[in-house]
Amino acid sequence: MFYKKTILLSSSCSLIGVIDMFSKKNKENKYSYEDVSKHNKLNDAWVTYGKNVYNVTNFINEHPGGQDKIMLAVGKGLEPYWNTYKQHTNDPDIFNDILKPMKIGELSDYDPHKYKNTKDPYINDPIRDYRLNFHSTSPCIAETCKNSIMDNWITPNELWYVRNYHPVPNIDINNFELSIFNNDKSLKLSLSEFKKLKTKKIVSTIQCGGNRRREYNNIDKTIGTSLNFGAISTAEWEGVLLRDLLINTKVTDQDVLEGKIKHIHFEAIDGVKISIPAEKAMNIYGDVLIAFKMNGEDIPKDHGYPLRLIVPGHVGIRNIKWLKSINTSDQEIDGTWQRGISYKGLPHYIKDVKKVNLQEIASVQEMPVQSCIVDVNSSVIKGFAWCGGGRGIVRVDVSTDNGKTWEEAVLKEGKYQNPSRAWAWTFWELKVKDDLKNKTIICKATDSSYNIQPEKIENIWNLRGLNNNSWHKIHIK
Repeated sequence: MFYKKTILLSSSCSLIGVIDMFSKKNKENKYSYEDVSKHNKLNDAWVTYGKNVYNVTNFINEHPGGQDKIMLAVGKGLEPYWNTYKQHTNDPDIFNDILKPMKIGELSDYDPHKYKNTKDPYINDPIRDYRLNFHSTSPCIAETCKNSIMDNWITPNELWYVRNYHPVPNIDINNFELSIFNNDKSLKLSLSEFKKLKTKKIVSTIQCGGNRRREYNNIDKTIGTSLNFGAISTAEWEGVLLRDLLINTKVTDQDVLEGKIKHIHFEAIDGVKISIPAEKAMNIYGDVLIAFKMNGEDIPKDHGYPLRLIVPGHVGIRNIKWLKSINTSDQEIDGTWQRGISYKGLPHYIKDVKKVNLQEIASVQEMPVQSCIVDVNSSVIKGFAWCGGGRGIVRVDVSTDNGKTWEEAVLKEGKYQNPSRAWAWTFWELKVKDDLKNKTIICKATDSSYNIQPEKIENIWNLRGLNNNSWHKIHIK
């Protein structure tokens, strides 16, 4: 107390000096590893990283990975967990903006070699194509390079965007089983047994919920990787209809109509858990697949080998990889990817997640209408358009003078899809005569329900950076 009064009463001390002296005093707080281990509860949570000690109690409910993940490290060091979830060490803002303000002291018995034997869980990840645009390698977050997007309506496997949350699992196929449960009914299938079932092929585009998040960050910072517009790709998938598998475990349409079954749960080998509405799963026109082939080949390891859930028209996370189990329920599944903040579309005016009840906010399922400008040269502008829910693209409008005048683009590959089951994107192009130098080009798409992309990005900004489908603009220098 005397120390504080002396500083405050000293007329020669500037405010900066006061802050600096308090800061130095805080750094003098010393705790042992044993001291930290005692703070291991939801309402009293400490962690260490390097020689520093942090009180993360007030951050637990805001953690994008969910409180169950951060609680694994409480009372201990972050190093073993951040070695798996390397998005933390890949993002300096996590240190500067989140962790640093929670520092309460340093370790008195700091051991720099404490975690030296921690193994790298990503060491067996597959080798990726150098043409991808990498944001992170562990876990792998990579966009399809914009120079490759328009080359193929169906994206080659090696050029597909990658959005992993964990190391790619090594799977013993000889012991692999897909488990399907419905109350006391169950079905377990080996991969060879699964491949003998009746199969179907569909062409479906998958888009990450954070695609175009980078543009949001120009308005205000969001939580998540600053993706451009390349986190979207298209493939032909082959697999077994989910509806058929559910019927084999005695799920009926009446169960869904009566509300006995409202959600279908899915769990992946890497621990990701999601659910989708039972109406989508059982819809004979919904085309939900458990796929084992991608573009005519076994699904690559990075994209879900041996089995991947394909939920056409829904956000990328619902199309989970490395699927191991399916279950029926009258509730959404637990976990950050469903009930946590990760895929909740918050209002644009909410900057603090503590001010909302996440349980009352719907998780992202179907995605809104989208279009992007991909390629511009002296005579033609090219891009893609897509909409969730199977809603086809009926029009793309393009402006070459920042929205003063508009022209209708010509729809190309994908335009003849069933407008109610248009699971894949549509390419478009516009031929131009005028010089495009120093021009701002804009595109906006309209879907078969006549939903149209919103003009103002400010009104759809959200803390998690999801579903940016505002007018896409580029400026030609």
